[in-house]
Formats: sequence, structure tokens, C-alpha cells
Amino acid sequence: MNAVYKTVLAATLARIDNRKRIHDNATLRPGQATARRSGGPYYIAGAPVRRDVREDRPGIPLTLRVRMVDAHTGQPLPGDVTGEIWHADANGNYSGYLSYGSEPVTAALTMALRRFRPTDTSRFLRGRQPANPDGVIEFLTIVPGWYTPRTLHIHFKATAGGRRLVTTEFYFPDHIREQVLSTAPYASRGPSMFVNNNDFEILLANGSPGSWPQFTGDPASGYTATITVRVKPGRHWPS
Repeated sequence: MNAVYKTVLAATLARIDNRKRIHDNATLRPGQATARRSGGPYYIAGAPVRRDVREDRPGIPLTLRVRMVDAHTGQPLPGDVTGEIWHADANGNYSGYLSYGSEPVTAALTMALRRFRPTDTSRFLRGRQPANPDGVIEFLTIVPGWYTPRTLHIHFKATAGGRRLVTTEFYFPDHIREQVLSTAPYASRGPSMFVNNNDFEILLANGSPGSWPQFTGDPASGYTATITVRVKPGRHWPS
């Protein structure tokens, strides 16, 4: 990242302050659904069906447990629900897009001209799993690293009967992010200027209600992240 670009980016980030948004939307109101986000440029259809998505990627182990429920009743969703995740590795790289590295903003024009087509056949840190009768979907992965211009996050998409229920992102609280980025292999990249407070996707989602898992564990033993994703019934609802 050259000095001029870095200076301009830092000035832009300094104008974003998500603290109040995150605080005010930390807890979903009764009947409120989890915030929706786009799948981003790195989504690749046809992820393998598997619980363990790590392959050869080093990083702090993360068990992610997602429970899918009706936003109104709190009950597990009906139908054949499948959850899918994809995210960057500890160095900020996405499988399928390795040629862009962790500085994809500098390759934005190239990405746009290619219409975000994958550049390689790798598929690490991507997978999908069916929900159990309690609506729970579980993955074994690693904590993602940062990349320009994003804070740590995991993409999540749920479908039922071939129809999309929700696409969203899961975020890491500041104290977890700081623990992770000070631990190998993440620490070798140095600190990141991209944090929850200045993340533009969190800004656009007004704090991204319902996107903040509860964490247990530590860098030495790994983390478990648990979150309930609430979906409102609608025409996309499975029969």
C-alpha cells in the first residue's frame, strides 16, 4: 500500500465512527431480524458440504455454532435449512482469489472487469452444512485475518429448499480482535487500521444488529463463537 493511498484511506476511515451504532444495536428487539448484507465479491457457489473447512490454513481454531430461528417465535426454521460460510485466511486471502492477495482495493478495476470471477481452484475456508432439528449449524474453521479495507468478519448465507433466507456477516468484538492480531500467525502482518469502529459494512448496516456472536476461549486453546440468526417469514419462506 503506497504512502499517498494509505494517507487518503486513513483520513477516510477517521470520518467513520460506528461505536454508538454498535452499542445501540447490540441486542435485537423482539421480532427484529438479523441484519442483511451482500455476499461481497468473494462468494463462490457450490461450496463443499463439510463441517471442517480449514484444509491447510494455519490460524487460531474457531468453532462456529449458528442457530437459525423465526424472528417472531424464536423457534427453529421449518424446512431443509442449509448454512454456508466463507472468509479470509490469517493473511487476509480468500480461496479462489489468491492472485489479488490481501490488498484487493488496489486491484478493484481488475476485479470489476473480470466481474469477480475466481482466479484459481482453491476452496479453503468455504463450506456448507445442513441444520439439525434444533436449527443449529456448526463449522470448524479458523479466525480470519484482516484485509484492505475490512475488519475481521465471516460471511454467512442460509438457504431452504433452494431459496435464500438470509445473507449476513459475523463480527469479532474488539477484545477478541486484539487478542487474535497479537498472536502468530496473525501478528506477523502488524496492526491493522481496519477495525469495527471504522468498518463501512457495519456503518451501512447501522451497527449490524444480530451479527455479533458470543465468544468463549482464548488464542491458545481456540475460540467458540455462538450466534442466533433470526429470519422473518416472507415469500422466501420454505413450505
